[in-house]
Amino acid sequence: MKWSFAQIGLLIICTVHVIQAVIGFILEPSFATGPGAPTVQLLGMDYNGWHAVAGLALFGPGLLFAMRKSWSVLYLLAAAVAGALPGIWAFFSHQVAYVFTFPNNTTDAVVHMVTAAVMVAVAVVQIRIDGGLRNSLADLRKAS
Repeated sequence: MKWSFAQIGLLIICTVHVIQAVIGFILEPSFATGPGAPTVQLLGMDYNGWHAVAGLALFGPGLLFAMRKSWSVLYLLAAAVAGALPGIWAFFSHQVAYVFTFPNNTTDAVVHMVTAAVMVAVAVVQIRIDGGLRNSLADLRKAS
């Protein structure tokens, strides 16, 4: 099986973030909530149990979605939106979704937005390589 640019990109992005989430959980496994919830900063992100679980929930499935090019393209676009939304919220609050405590909210927001931008860029490159979104998603359609 020859892996596409999107598949390789998604695999790398998800592997890095899954490892980061596991390390973040090991360093600060607390599931406390509220402004005083303990966190540890890891590669620009404030981690505790909640943030680690969210990272695993977002990036863990990406390891499976990397198995097909069309899945990879769709997942990159959807996960970029899912990661950007709390990033936008983090620009304005230390308490994202009323659960995630981000003492370094601006840094967290930037990391979320950069990750989302990289995911969109990988998807766009694949779409351009394939000559359009329809071609990138061609294997989703049933054979005639």
